[in-house]
Amino acid sequence: MKLIRNLKNGIIFYLLAQGVGGILWWYLLIQMPESRAFFLSDTLSERVLISFWLPDFSIFIVGSLVAAYGFSRTRVWSLPVIYFLTGGISYASLYCVALSLSTHGGWPGTLIMLCCMSAMLRISFVLTSGQHIDV
Repeated sequence: MKLIRNLKNGIIFYLLAQGVGGILWWYLLIQMPESRAFFLSDTLSERVLISFWLPDFSIFIVGSLVAAYGFSRTRVWSLPVIYFLTGGISYASLYCVALSLSTHGGWPGTLIMLCCMSAMLRISFVLTSGQHIDV
């Protein structure tokens, strides 16, 4: 029982950290425009990077925080939100891979997204496996 409680707390912590991390990411990009160069290439414009704000805010940030809240309160809707979040992050991550491959740049952001995708896929697999956690 303690293992399941620890696992549940770990998932909640990760979802909160992911949402707050997204907020900090955008704070950095907005407050320190020179930081954007680290995530660009010669052929990848700032406009492309900044155009991620709407999906990042609505899916990555809000989705992570809503999932953390729902999962911490054992809401029945939290599992579909986690699956939706996993799908959204996976789609964005694969888009980042394609963008980095085609522009030969932007790899730091792509690697961050791939880490988030890996974590969300693992969370989804754990929640749907035989290791049942009450949600």
